[in-house]
Amino acid sequence: MNTVLQTSFYKLLDRVAKTETMFACDLYDLDNHFSSYALDNCDYVFKRNYIQEKIDQLQKRYRNKVLKLGITFGVHSESHKGLIKFFITNYIGAIYWNLKWDKRILKRVFNSLQKAHNHWRHIRTSRKISLFDSITKPISSTQTILFQTRCFNSDTDPDVLAIHEQRYDIIKLLKKEFPTLFKGGFVTSKMAELKYSDAITNIPSDPVSYLNAVKDSSIVIYTRGLKNSPAWKMAEYCSQGKIIIAERLTAELSEDLVDGKHLLFVDNYEELLYKINLVLEDALLRDTLSKNARAYYINTIHPKQNMRRILKIIGCEI
Repeated sequence: MNTVLQTSFYKLLDRVAKTETMFACDLYDLDNHFSSYALDNCDYVFKRNYIQEKIDQLQKRYRNKVLKLGITFGVHSESHKGLIKFFITNYIGAIYWNLKWDKRILKRVFNSLQKAHNHWRHIRTSRKISLFDSITKPISSTQTILFQTRCFNSDTDPDVLAIHEQRYDIIKLLKKEFPTLFKGGFVTSKMAELKYSDAITNIPSDPVSYLNAVKDSSIVIYTRGLKNSPAWKMAEYCSQGKIIIAERLTAELSEDLVDGKHLLFVDNYEELLYKINLVLEDALLRDTLSKNARAYYINTIHPKQNMRRILKIIGCEI
């Protein structure tokens, strides 16, 4: 497997029919960016931030091979192996592919090692799928509200700034309106401490502790990822059957999330407050949303089910 623009590549071998099928999973945030290698060399490209309008702008020979990947998140199986080998090849590969002997070699190798390090840190945030397959009921019977999020490094990119301000506004609103029920805030970072020191999270933020906080909450808030990409939070929330109040997704999914069935969508801060109060007062609605969110995870998001769907499209049913 190699990666180009956050795209992973796979080859499916049918030793009986003696055929090979190449497919790619495009995890890129931008809906209008694609791996040229995947488009030219793969039979299928499954895109996370799938927007039909952007697919239609591709050359005709590419359009039919780009399909919906669905909601993804960072997990690994119980049989996860080869982490040390991946660690070594991650850094060696970063050096090897930048060994062009010119005056920029040191800068280029340093930058590639920094990217490799960031990639390794990201890989380490992956958690065992079994942690999501199990559900733990909240310790407290009180309906708590969770919204823990992060700042990105940039303070100049317009999209990043808009996301930061939206998240900051929501944190302040929840702290003000639900002071005893709200948990969360910005994950501690240099950017968060510099810009939003009054909104730092009040709970642990490492990946496993965060998942435990999700398990121990009842109502959870979802907002978009970079470039309107679907964030990991949606998969995490659905896995635990949480009552999800969410900004509308723009990415097209393999199966739609239905407003009022799986979750509640909101378009502004007034609706956010209204629907939080609505579910706080309606136990039947809470129960319905919880059961349907969990069912959506089991039937659609879970990596086993999603991969079965992908393999069926490719023509390999298991």
